Amino acid sequence: MIIDNLIIIKGGAYNDIKKALRQWIDLYSKDLPDGLTFQLFKNGCGNHIVHADKRIDNERFYYLVNYLNNPEGIQYKIDIEGFTTGKVDDKLHNKKLLVYISPNDNDFDNVFITTSENKKFKIDFGGKILELNEGKNFQIPNSNYIGTPEIVTLNKNENIRHQNEASKKNIEKRFKIVSFIAITLFFLSLLISFYDTPTYIKATLFFGMGLALWFFSDSEMLQSDKHYIYGLVISVVFLGYTILVKNELNRTDLQFVDLGAFYPLTLLIIQWPTRKIYLAIFKREPKVDKRGKFADLIYTLILFLGFAVLPFLIMDNLK
Repeated sequence: MIIDNLIIIKGGAYNDIKKALRQWIDLYSKDLPDGLTFQLFKNGCGNHIVHADKRIDNERFYYLVNYLNNPEGIQYKIDIEGFTTGKVDDKLHNKKLLVYISPNDNDFDNVFITTSENKKFKIDFGGKILELNEGKNFQIPNSNYIGTPEIVTLNKNENIRHQNEASKKNIEKRFKIVSFIAITLFFLSLLISFYDTPTYIKATLFFGMGLALWFFSDSEMLQSDKHYIYGLVISVVFLGYTILVKNELNRTDLQFVDLGAFYPLTLLIIQWPTRKIYLAIFKREPKVDKRGKFADLIYTLILFLGFAVLPFLIMDNLK
């Protein structure tokens, strides 16, 4: 067997190794070539071999070794060694490399390297290479295997479909959880109304602001037309509720802004056209991100102004 891009794993169940490999492929699918293949062998009891596609570069190979050692949501204890050739134009270029994870490493974002000349290095995922005085010695792996490998392939179209399905399920789950919390808080505020009117008014204000912050922070949810409409219905119902509250309390000094009436609705009114314009210009979904790309920063700022400023402008026009 060719030992380039070869990973030998001792320990762990076969299905867990396969699941971890699949998770890594899904995680990095956007950066990997379509049709990438991985051969997964059973190499006796508790021993496994992964032969990665030759198109994987050194950086992705390091990520793969690191992830298989510490996969998300999978508990096992393994000893893992990767074997590849240095392809980057640095001090490891054209060197035969043993890639492993030190049992004393607590950073979880680096790998350890030993060359065929037994020079030892630590590489962090920022690209820094640090030469070490100790570590594993290089040795040619025993890569004998039995049987036919299972082929794990990256199919980008299939992967996108799975990701979209998972995203929809996550959105639905978040919507149900936050909706339940919102309904609970709403009824608690109603109970307060029987005992303390000023506190009730503040609770209604914070409830409206909370709805707006929910819509503001969960931009992925608002990308779903169904959940956008749900949010719009909730906002309109809440506005109608505040109108009833104002009429029942019959206080001339009470403004709709004091009740948070417009916060969720104005945010949604601003979000829809802003998102459509963003999609038309950049051909991708916007993100609420104050430290990301400049376009996302502007989008975030517009949404924030939508529920922080627009309600006061509406109230000025209603006077």
